[in-house]
Amino acid sequence: MLLVNTAFKRLSLFIALVVSLASLQIIAHAQDISVRFDFQFIRQGQVGLLLVSGSDLTGGVANIFDRNYTCYPTSQGAACLIAVPMDKPIKDYPISLTISKKDGSTIPWKSQISVQLGQFLAETFVLPGNLLYLLRDDIQANEDDRLMAAYSIVTPTRYWEGTFTPPVNPIPVSPYGAVRTYNGGQVRRHTGQDLRALMGTPVLASASGRVVLSRPMDIHGNNIVIDHGWGIYTEYAHLSERYVVPGQFVLQGDVLGLSGNTGRSTGPHVHWEVAVGGVWVNPLAFAQLKLPQ
Repeated sequence: MLLVNTAFKRLSLFIALVVSLASLQIIAHAQDISVRFDFQFIRQGQVGLLLVSGSDLTGGVANIFDRNYTCYPTSQGAACLIAVPMDKPIKDYPISLTISKKDGSTIPWKSQISVQLGQFLAETFVLPGNLLYLLRDDIQANEDDRLMAAYSIVTPTRYWEGTFTPPVNPIPVSPYGAVRTYNGGQVRRHTGQDLRALMGTPVLASASGRVVLSRPMDIHGNNIVIDHGWGIYTEYAHLSERYVVPGQFVLQGDVLGLSGNTGRSTGPHVHWEVAVGGVWVNPLAFAQLKLPQ
């Protein structure tokens, strides 16, 4: 665990250049309620925090991108995690918020959020003949649907504390959001972050939570998904061994399994995914986000 944390700190300066979050900005005051963004804009595939403070708050609901985002109670009021899909067009989007109070009353609030370029890379991969079938559209769609079905369930209980950490020594080998061309033809988007790991490296839980999936899959190989609450999920793919089962509660740093080369993979590594509110987001950027307590 010390190796992971030490390397993660060394990586922080680099990631800080990628994460487009700024100092807290007070956006509005009304009825002893303040609403703040912790960003000036959000890049495609990243997460921004909308923070509400004031007395007698019970939460709220924000609507943007034709989706509802729940604001959960915190020690300072309430917080809402706004996740931007990697393919969201670059422009300003209206956001509306309904703030709920203990007396049953609500306070409406409106503003705009700017979505900026995600700065994604292009990659080329060559799959061996025995794995080419894993590029079929029906297999890809079936796997995506299974994962989205899990990610769509929002647990209001918060299981984690502090920040999320990478599951292995955080040496990136293939970035989140990359536009991948396979065998000179089919194109796929990379929904996670690939981290370098020799075969059989222990894979650690990024944060505390409950295991909701632990099974072999076509593309992700041996795969584990953890529900951390608040609609936050992490996934650990291409493993050689799985040590946890669905329903099991794990703590941050617990060994989930061993790295491997299963599924649609061309070499040993760990594919690490983070989904927030049913949206795949940049794991390394998310790990830099200062989540509210």
